[in-house]
Formats: sequence, C-alpha cells, structure tokens
Amino acid sequence: MGVANKLVEDSYDLLVEKVSSIVARISGNVLGEKQALMVQTRIKKRMSELGLTKADQYIRYIDSNREKESGVLVSLLTTHHTFFFREFTHFEHLKAHLPELVKKIRARGESTIKIWSAACSRGQEVYSLSMFLDFYLPKIDSTMKYKIMGSDIDPESVRIAANGVYHRREIKSAPMNYLANHWARGTGDISDYVKAKKSISEHCEFKVYNLLTFHKEMRNEKFDIIFCRNVFIYFKTEQIHEITKNFLNHLHSDGYLYSGISESLSALKLDIKNCGPSVYCHKVLEEVAPEVLISEKRTSPAASIIETVTSVPERLRVFCIDDSSSILTLLKKVFAEGDQYEVVGTASNGIEARDKLSELKGKVDVVTLDIHMPEMDGVTYLETYYESSHPPVVVISSASRDDSDAAMRCLRAGASDFIEKPALNNLLERGEEIRTKLRVSYIDKSLTKQHVSSVDKEFEKEILIHDPETKFRVLVSSFSDQKKVIKFFHELHGPQPATLMLFEGQDNILEALKEEMSDKIKYPVEVVDSISDKFEPGKVYIADFKKVFEQAHKHHHDAKTSVMIFGQCSKHSGEKILNWGNAQLLLEDIGVNTSLSEVATDVVPVTSFAYMSSEYLSRK
Repeated sequence: MGVANKLVEDSYDLLVEKVSSIVARISGNVLGEKQALMVQTRIKKRMSELGLTKADQYIRYIDSNREKESGVLVSLLTTHHTFFFREFTHFEHLKAHLPELVKKIRARGESTIKIWSAACSRGQEVYSLSMFLDFYLPKIDSTMKYKIMGSDIDPESVRIAANGVYHRREIKSAPMNYLANHWARGTGDISDYVKAKKSISEHCEFKVYNLLTFHKEMRNEKFDIIFCRNVFIYFKTEQIHEITKNFLNHLHSDGYLYSGISESLSALKLDIKNCGPSVYCHKVLEEVAPEVLISEKRTSPAASIIETVTSVPERLRVFCIDDSSSILTLLKKVFAEGDQYEVVGTASNGIEARDKLSELKGKVDVVTLDIHMPEMDGVTYLETYYESSHPPVVVISSASRDDSDAAMRCLRAGASDFIEKPALNNLLERGEEIRTKLRVSYIDKSLTKQHVSSVDKEFEKEILIHDPETKFRVLVSSFSDQKKVIKFFHELHGPQPATLMLFEGQDNILEALKEEMSDKIKYPVEVVDSISDKFEPGKVYIADFKKVFEQAHKHHHDAKTSVMIFGQCSKHSGEKILNWGNAQLLLEDIGVNTSLSEVATDVVPVTSFAYMSSEYLSRK
C-alpha cells in the first residue's frame, strides 16, 4: 500500500472513531468494528452533502460546528433499517394474548390498551401496531380503545413518523388484510406516496426520547405493551440492564415487553421471565391454567371468533406453483428457514397444480402462485378453481401489483395477498415478507373475504391508448384458444387500435368465429381475405395468416405494433412475426426469450396480454 493511501485510510479510521464516540456519548449507541463500514458509508454521504472530499476536512468541520453536527450524526447513525410488520412472530404472540389482556385491562376498570414503541425510527412499527389492533381488537371487544406512543432519539425520524407519509413500495410489505382502508394516495408530485388516514393515525402520538434518560421525563406513565426491538445490539450490557429496568417500572404488572428476536434479556438478572420468543413479563404475573382460559373464552363470543383462527400448525404445509425451477428452489430455501414451514408439493402450471392439489386434499395449508405460466396461468387457475374450501393463496409474481390488471384480478378471484417477485439474487432477502404473508393468509382465512385494499384500488392502473389510429395490434390464435382471446378483449379499456386476428389453416371456419366473437365482445368484427389499405381503429379483423400477414405488414409497417401469440404457432409464422420490428420488443417486455423454438410454443402468458399489449401501445 502506498504512503498516500495509508494516510487516507488512517484519516477515515480517525473520523469513524471520532463520529462513533460522539454518537455513543449522546445516544448510548455503541458503534464498534462491525458497524465501521456502515458508519464510513453514511459519513461519506454526509461529506458529499457538505461538498467535502477528505476525512480531515470533515473532522475540522465537526470541531467547528460541534453542537449542530452532533445532532446530524445522531440522526444519521441511529436511524436503523426497519419495515412494516417486521418480526411477525411478535404480532402473533400479541394476537394470541389479546383476549386475555383485554380482560385484565377491564378488570382494572380501564378501557384503553396503552402501547409504547420505543426506538420507533420512522414510525413503521407504530402504524403496523395500529393497523393490527384495528383489525383484531373490535373482534374481541368493540368498545376497547388503544393508544400507541412512538419515540425515538432522532427528531427528524420522529417528524417523519408523525407525518405518516411513506413511499408506496414501503407499505406493500404489509399484509393486505391490515392495509384495509387506512391509507390514502397522494396527488401530483407525491402520487407515488401514501399517507396514514385518521382511522389509524388518531391512535398514535410521537415524542423524542433518549432511551438512557426517558425515565427522568416520563414520570408515572404505565403501559400494557412495550416494543423495543433491534436496538439493544448497539448498547453495552450495563446500559441494556438499566434501560430494561426502567422499562419494567413503566410496564403494568400483567404487561408484555418485546425485544428483538436476537436480543435475549434473560441473562440480565432482573425480575422478568420469558413469555414467548423474545417476549418478557414481570415475574409476579401468575400463570392462568389453560382450562380456565378455555372456559372463559367460551363465554365470550367475540373472543371465540379470534380464537378459531389463532392456532397455526407447528409446520405450515406449503404448495408452490411456478414454472421456474430456479424460483421453486429459492422458495424452498425461504421456507427452510427454521422449522415452521414444509414444502409438500410443487407444480409448474395451473393444470398440474389442480391435479396435484386434488391428490393432496387436506394436506396443504397455504399455496404460493405465479401468474405467468404456460398451459394455465395463475389468473385462470384462480378464476376457475378457487372456492371457499381451497387453501389460502398468496401470489408471488413478476407482474406489478399496481400496474397489472392480472394482479387485481387475482386478488378479486380470491388470492389473499400479492408479492412482487424480486430478482433471483435477492429473493431470500424478501423471505420474511413471504413467510409473514403466508402466515397471515392462513391465520385470517375465515375473517376476510375481500383482499383488495382501498389504496391498491387507487393505484390500480387503467391503461388508455393514445392516438390509436397510429397503432396496430396483431393477434395470432387458434380456435381452441378463443376463451382466452375473448377474455383478453374484455380486459381492454378506452379507444383501441385496429386489431388483426390471424389463424393458421382454419380458413373454412372464420365466418363461424366471427359470429361467435360478435356476440361476446363489444368491438365490430369482420372477416377479410385481402387488404387494400390500413385497417380502421376500434375494429377487429379476422383472416388467414398466409393470405393476409404480408399485406398487413405492408400497410401497417410504420405503425407502432404489438404482436401476440395465443397457444401455438408454426416456426414459419414465428419467423415472420419476429421480422415485424416491434414484435420482438413486446416479447422482451414481458420477459420471454424470443428464440424461435420458444415462440413456436405456448410460452407467452395469456394473463399478461391485455396489460402488456395496451401498456406497450400506450407509450408515446
């Protein structure tokens, strides 16, 4: 290593040490070697904002602006990664003990559950709890209220939390049941953002508290539940002991303290006992005999409603439907995490899934489903076979939840939730969201019939094609695929370009096809043998592939054209299709390899046709 490089490295080491020391002194967060890279990365971002390029420049800047910059550094380095419904095991524990907790609060003569989300960062945990309680609490006691206080050492994080505005992609990780009607879409420049509605925000308040000193300011306030998760890893053992002791002073004798799953408090030698996975309570809390709880629950109709779905099998039996062997392999890895899941079967399309699930009847708890598959896609499968006795279905697809008509059709056909399939290299990172949504779909299968949240309806895109007279659509099909074709036309909205339907070797039945389609779609249908000019927008033309394709290309070669294949086409036709400039682009857009061997088979998913064709043609 050169002398210059060594000096640069030493300067950054000194800067990281200085910054870590400032943050530790103010917040108590100990940033050691494991966090050094994170500290350096965030510091460099801050230096870039200030227009500084060298570590020693920033050191001098800190010394000259100690008070102001210290606050910036605390904000920069204590805002930890979090997301909605993180570590869902704790929410399951809370749900299981909610009827009992409500009864004890009533016994104290009170009517409000009080919760504190300590170190709440930017509020995701607070709003998760509010959505969660809004869903379950009325089913136990419709008159019981709840209040959640969120606190953090960083004033900027508290401001963001109180504002309750998040990017749309953040709340997608929340189970659909809990989103309900609680979020409103922004308009104009903030149309990609959502804001918490009064239905959940009115139960929440936010304050700035330092975990090392909160007990001096909070006085005598008591809580039924305290969440303080995934922050103790930044504190020393003696600090964790002191913070936990102070938490207990503000926790009712029958309340619960939740720490991060990897943060055990059992070795602190405090008067606490373990009540669940990283869940703690006062030792004075007496155990209630299971048979007593059962008899009490039988007397409470509301409690019995929630108890009918509380029990989750030790191992949730999962059936995965996806035509990608790579995705199936990764899903198996996702469900191999711990011992709570077991993949009991797989299928590569809807038809295969129908047959295998019939054989496994009663032995499958939840199903994951892809949308884009050959032979029978996910939408068709749900619309054909989903009914009340079917295991809950969570869609995991590359289709966009916001932009795909297929996504909304899946949810309306009965799917419990929808997860946008991540890239292969980060599917495992999304494992917690996948596992959480599967558990929720099983837990609440008897409580929710409609799974489309109001904000999903607001983001649902109805694609309109501008200037349809300058565009053209070619559709290659066979007689056996007419149900799919008709479904395609039913999905279209607004003015349409001229559509040419081409058939191979079925010239003798084109008139019959015209009659059938005229009765079932809203567009005029006409059979043609030859073309002398461009087709008219808004009409559907039926023709033989060999007779008309070349003529259509001649008259419409300058139009923006989408070419789609339903079912199979010959290699000869496939070659001609790929020679139509825009056809290859459209196939690439929907993620299909455009080699002729694949074009000649049913590899383009029918459920993506309506969306992709219209979306492609709607582009300027």
